[in-house]
Amino acid sequence: AFYFARKHQENEIRWRNIGEDVIDLARQWATSSNWNFANKLYLLEAEYFFLENDETRALAKYEQSIKAARDHRFIHEEGLASERAARFHLHYGRNKEALACLSQTKKCYKSWGAHGLVNYI
Repeated sequence: AFYFARKHQENEIRWRNIGEDVIDLARQWATSSNWNFANKLYLLEAEYFFLENDETRALAKYEQSIKAARDHRFIHEEGLASERAARFHLHYGRNKEALACLSQTKKCYKSWGAHGLVNYI
């Protein structure tokens, strides 16, 4: 939803509200099963802070999401968080950091067996 809020500014409020509702839901889920939902919540929060142009908080949340996914062995979600972090870095012109994130993304997706995604990236 936050991606669409960035891309479709004429509907930003609508997409922002949807995203904020999903964050609230993810917080509830993380409360009942932090192991399963922490990385997802952190990724949603990262995307929210990206929309808000809060680079520091967004980057911290991307890093938390990647670490939580890795710690809990959600390799595909680690790849997704790394991919989103790469797009975040590209937006701010940090090509070196984006390339490092995309390299990690490819490793995750390859390990997961998503060869089509590896080839796409």
